Amino acid sequence: MRLKPQLHRSEATMTNAFLGFQPIFDRERQVVAYELLFRDEGGGFEGSGLNGDSATSQVILNAFTDIGVERLGRDKRLYINLTDGLLASEVIQTLPPDRVVLEILENVRVTPELVGAVRRLVDAGFTVALDDFVFHSSWEPLLELCHIVKIDVLGDGEEAIQAKYDQVSRYSGLKLLAEKVENRIQFVQCLNMGFDLFQGYYLARPKVVSGKRPPSDRLRLMKLLAELQDEDLSLQEVEHLIGQDAVLSYRLLRFLGGASVSQGRTIHNLMQAISLVGLRTIRQWAALVALGSMNAQSPYSLTRSLLYARFCQIVGERHLTREKDALFTVGLFSNLDEILEIPLQEALAGLPLDASLKDAILTYRGLLGQVLASAARFEGLALGDRAERPPGLNEEVLSGYFLEAFAWAQEVQAQLSAPAPQR
Repeated sequence: MRLKPQLHRSEATMTNAFLGFQPIFDRERQVVAYELLFRDEGGGFEGSGLNGDSATSQVILNAFTDIGVERLGRDKRLYINLTDGLLASEVIQTLPPDRVVLEILENVRVTPELVGAVRRLVDAGFTVALDDFVFHSSWEPLLELCHIVKIDVLGDGEEAIQAKYDQVSRYSGLKLLAEKVENRIQFVQCLNMGFDLFQGYYLARPKVVSGKRPPSDRLRLMKLLAELQDEDLSLQEVEHLIGQDAVLSYRLLRFLGGASVSQGRTIHNLMQAISLVGLRTIRQWAALVALGSMNAQSPYSLTRSLLYARFCQIVGERHLTREKDALFTVGLFSNLDEILEIPLQEALAGLPLDASLKDAILTYRGLLGQVLASAARFEGLALGDRAERPPGLNEEVLSGYFLEAFAWAQEVQAQLSAPAPQR
């Protein structure tokens, strides 16, 4: 972990992120999937004060950003409960279809709009499940589209379970999942009837994993959300807005790293990340982050990130045009250890950045690293012989760029901290 100069720092506040998960088993009692469940410091969804959209949004954020789905194994499906509102969200389509199963809750109202949204998700390659299913003719359009039906067997005898099974098994191509299996007798009964999948306390109780949620300023985020609603914004302007918040940029790249849109590609700069998803999805993604309710963070850590990002970008704009976007990205993420209060290598590990960018940030090697090292030196960090100076660039000129970048960072920080105008 690199040492940083301690200039006017205040301690950032990290908050805990929680995620519940309960295994789903096949007929051989092998774990094939996990259902993701909302959890917070107070427990589960009941009593949290959140609505369904907010709870599900937090589950998605915790799974794909703050905790990381890789902790649940890369070969296991992840079941996620969705309200009818989120089913139509473009953010859902950025999730990896090969990893997630989208569960339609039993309390949704089946409408032509809902059926159309589900059809689009199926066409995009998603697996869809019906949760806590009780047969009614209004559900037939969804039974023809979905892949899995979850049947609640809690407290049911064999005849009641058989009746529920028979109502759904006549639809071809469906897998049936017995949920809330509480004892061995129920499990054997469901197994003999032909259920494909099983979930319940008899097999495994839910567990909770936790991680650290990057701190952020909710007022800043809300102002950013308002600005992102401008229909005339160009991608360049979106990059500028998101680039002003290092945590927001971090969470965007972290999300893309676990979502389908990156398709395994490494990302070289923020513009590339934004271009992958487009403005409409960026807006919805940012709204998802807002629902995650993040806390305040260290003001100077953000100022330093802005300062380094702008300094590196100025050098790129005036001397290294081909590298200007990559230089801004290197500068912006060079202080993630301060902002997230975790080792820098660990913070960068979760981002789909190109290896050359990570190497520049961690070791100051290469042209990108040399420019970043200049910013660190001007702020008083003693690097010794570990980093060379960028070739052909005068130290006095670079010093002027640093002062220019510092003034810009202070101005941006002041703008972000200013009270929102009254309407």
